[in-house]
Amino acid sequence: MNRTKLSTYGAITVAALTITALTTAAPALASTGDTSSLTPSTTSAPQSSATTVNVSSSKQLTTAMANAVAGQTIVLANGSYSIGKLNAKNGTSSAPITIMAAQQGKAIITGGQLEVLSSSYVTFSGLKWTNSNTLKITSSHHIRLTRNHFRLTESSSLKWIIIQGADSHHNRIDHNLFEEKHQLGNFITIDGSSTQQSQYDLIDYNHFRNIGPRATNEMEAIRVGWSAISKSDGFTTVENNLFENCDGDPEIVSVKSNANTVRYNTFRTSQGSVSLRHGNRSQVHGNFFFGGGKTGTGGVRVYGQDHKIYNNHFEGLTGSGYDAALQLDGGDVDTSGALSSHWRVYRATAVHNTFVNNVSNIEIGANYSLAPVDSLVADNIIVGSSGKLFNELKTPKNMTYAGNIGWPTGSATIGITTGVRTVNPLLAKQGEVYRLGTGSPAVNTASGSYSFLADDMDGQSRSGTADVGADELSTDTVVHKPLSSDDVGISAP
Repeated sequence: MNRTKLSTYGAITVAALTITALTTAAPALASTGDTSSLTPSTTSAPQSSATTVNVSSSKQLTTAMANAVAGQTIVLANGSYSIGKLNAKNGTSSAPITIMAAQQGKAIITGGQLEVLSSSYVTFSGLKWTNSNTLKITSSHHIRLTRNHFRLTESSSLKWIIIQGADSHHNRIDHNLFEEKHQLGNFITIDGSSTQQSQYDLIDYNHFRNIGPRATNEMEAIRVGWSAISKSDGFTTVENNLFENCDGDPEIVSVKSNANTVRYNTFRTSQGSVSLRHGNRSQVHGNFFFGGGKTGTGGVRVYGQDHKIYNNHFEGLTGSGYDAALQLDGGDVDTSGALSSHWRVYRATAVHNTFVNNVSNIEIGANYSLAPVDSLVADNIIVGSSGKLFNELKTPKNMTYAGNIGWPTGSATIGITTGVRTVNPLLAKQGEVYRLGTGSPAVNTASGSYSFLADDMDGQSRSGTADVGADELSTDTVVHKPLSSDDVGISAP
């Protein structure tokens, strides 16, 4: 195979994005063949075969929602509206109920509270939301919020969107803009019943920006699950989103249940980290973290069992401890205890990540008393000028280091004595991202082989013996790249 790296990104077509969403976004959809709620829409036009109901007042909107039937499109004329409940309204995969703005962003929800209750296959599109109440999706499935602008009016703590209730599943929040949140509460909260998180929800292609100033708790951009239901499987996917200046909480994305995926997102100048706070068996991969030298910017923090962190790119992050580029943290309980505690790390797999010019890179056990157990840190690249590149603040139990490359510059040191080569990986900056240059000692030298490692951070295939780090030297088309505002939100493809 030609090993020369492309210097430019290949075209990312709408078709390619659609294929990604359909084939990888939610496991249950692939198994059931139900992909109708995942295909991105590029316009707000009603279906030509649907019955269209035009409304121009809050009263007309209330009546239309009360009488909505499958295949119907309710179109809101330009103006301001108060909104209420949508109860027991069910579209189908081929004939959803659609409630949409006639003109993008010109129908403004200024009052009332939307709760979608015991409903299915309903889409809300093209609206601007400035009201002061949480949008609730309760005991519903295949509800879609797409191409909306959320800038709610806050005077105190407020969650903007919450998915909750028994039997919630397969809801999608995509291609929206969330901005200017300055009170406690989350942009998006995924809950469920008292025992089971809502399952197979998808959060994708959204733009999250300007949440803060930083609080000690309860101001995450996205919270998936919560302590009391943290033993349930969520299968939530958070992918292809852009986070900018999301400074509200030490956890930008907080995962508090099992079997969730955070992938292909871009985090820019955002204080805090992606935190696998509760639960087991989640994956964080293919994300780009750019700190820009901003104080308190971090990467990924881990608690619990059997998590996988791979193919991530960390650059210019200034945090340490809770906000280190990668923190395999200590725990304050072991395999039993209060669900709200920090559960000890077991069998974490942190492989094929790239770290460049961060204040603190891989830290082990910065907080609490119980060091990680039986974990693997392998085939990562770290280039840095200060501190220990691998920093064991607590001595882990049965930790395996293998195949890593560390290149300390300035006053930096390696920090460990086994499982790392001290050699220049010959990284070359292409655009925003550091990739392998020709002749890099990382090429074809990975120590391990992993069934989940089919491609690299760019979505390029790995073949034979993989290259160390997040990048695979390749001439294949780049599928995943750092996201900008043109790639996400209301007007994106």
